[in-house]
Amino acid sequence: MKHLDKDLLRLENRISELGRLVIDSTNGCIQCIETFDKTLTAEILAGEDLINEMEVDIEEDCLKILALHQPVAFDLRFIIVALKVNNDLERMGDQALNIAERINFLSDLDRLALDLDFNTMGSICRNMVEKSLEALNLRDLNIAQEVVNMDDEVDALHARNYRVLQQAMENDPKIITPAISYLTISNNLERLADLATNIAEEIIFMEGGQVIRHQASQESW
Repeated sequence: MKHLDKDLLRLENRISELGRLVIDSTNGCIQCIETFDKTLTAEILAGEDLINEMEVDIEEDCLKILALHQPVAFDLRFIIVALKVNNDLERMGDQALNIAERINFLSDLDRLALDLDFNTMGSICRNMVEKSLEALNLRDLNIAQEVVNMDDEVDALHARNYRVLQQAMENDPKIITPAISYLTISNNLERLADLATNIAEEIIFMEGGQVIRHQASQESW
């Protein structure tokens, strides 16, 4: 095996390892939303440093491969995608961290009795994160496209949560403080879905050479 091939395989394995950490963190934060379990939030907070360290190490690996081997064609596309996916994974970890921090804050307050469908939203986000990394490992365009197609549903759920919370705050200003934290959680979930979509779009670029980002217009809420 050539030195370049060995370095690319090592890079692919390290991204997969980072992906597993992010999946664990994502699953944990979604479970926290359902249970308000401070043990889980503590685990997410403790794992953030490792995700950040791995992101830096993987970026350095990518730059070393570019400098030492000057890859071309598909190998070059793979490294470009690896750099982007690496950054997206680290940002996913940030979203999970943000959710854990909001849950810690809300756990000491009365829960709001509002029709916020975090269960469905969290389930779709979890599925998108897992499928985006499955598509990356398998280099599967069909799975990547599934992830892209799911993003609109998360956007719609986030928009619905926004309207419910806005109306609730207008009706009872005393709930503004916890309501803003609930809105932040909804926004963090929506960002998780966006980042999973980014990864899926990069896979479509890597495998098919097609750039699809920004092709679909999105409605603002």
